[in-house]
Amino acid sequence: MGHAMTDLGPARVAEVDASDMLGAIAGLARQVGDGYEGARRRLAAAAVGDGAGGATPAMPARPAAVAVLGMGGSAIGADLVFAACEPPVPTAVVRGYALPAWVDPGTLVVAVSYSGDTEETLAATEAALARGCTPLCVTSGGRLMALAAGRGLPTVAVSPGLQPRAALGHLAMPVLAALERVGLVAPAADQVAEAAAVLAEAAASLAPAVGDDANLAKAVARRLAGKVAVVCGAGVTVPVARRWKTQLNENAKVDAFSAELPELDHNEVEGWGGGGPLSSLGHVVLLADGYGDERLTRRVDLSAAAIAACDVSVERLETRGVSALARILSLVTLGDHVSLYLALLRGVDPTPVGVISRMKRERASRRDEA
Repeated sequence: MGHAMTDLGPARVAEVDASDMLGAIAGLARQVGDGYEGARRRLAAAAVGDGAGGATPAMPARPAAVAVLGMGGSAIGADLVFAACEPPVPTAVVRGYALPAWVDPGTLVVAVSYSGDTEETLAATEAALARGCTPLCVTSGGRLMALAAGRGLPTVAVSPGLQPRAALGHLAMPVLAALERVGLVAPAADQVAEAAAVLAEAAASLAPAVGDDANLAKAVARRLAGKVAVVCGAGVTVPVARRWKTQLNENAKVDAFSAELPELDHNEVEGWGGGGPLSSLGHVVLLADGYGDERLTRRVDLSAAAIAACDVSVERLETRGVSALARILSLVTLGDHVSLYLALLRGVDPTPVGVISRMKRERASRRDEA
């Protein structure tokens, strides 16, 4: 059956989505609301002070910088939160074993590992402890939970049983709540409520029961079928483009790439007119934010026209909502649904990640042998 003929209704979901990835994607509104309120409650009792020397490990008050340690689906939430609230200090998402040289006891360190066994995050957390930092640990268990319990570190425990990428709300909202707790951002309850409402509305409009003519996620998935997606962000949508790329990789099991405006107009756009493989196989998705910098808005328009002039398929998608958090998450949930429908078109269960799982087992085996 061709992609154009494949039904994407509830029956197809039941046939292919054996582990209910749709449930996690459609439930993001609840995750965001529950994750925020739960993290705020847990962090209300967490010690905040000078970050060193006290009887109880304390997160630094008004830290000079923020470093979130995480990989994959455990890391992307911090990118989205930083884009939404723009803390008034330097921030970084550390995807790897080593810490930046500037991380010190005055840095708010947040270690995020859904499983609690991510080797890169564990190594970076140990390095942070060696520098006198008090990491906040966000996890469902594993070695990170054991480390936090043994050291008396502040912890936000999240429910187990999901893929990290399917626990976005549970993993992102503790980062936002931590920024509030240490005084870097104002309380975000109103923005979280708006974001949850936007996400709930999107889940209804993008549901499998909604036909193709009225379902934007299904339409985009069909346009991406057989193509290589290049998802481009600008301003607050840059981390959203990364989320689209990783969701297409893991859920739909396809090649996909992300890029950033205006940088891509200084290099990448030249390749579209060069007649290479992506000129015929690529489909460019531009993620625009109507509330953003007008210069970026104009750049999105200019880039779309330039790419189309190279006879490359391109489309522009817009954020919805008022607050930055709601706008960012509106395009996140659209991309999540697109990745699900593309998986259904390809006939692949979106949840299992066989290559990633095999590599984790091989690394664990080599570690045990060392």
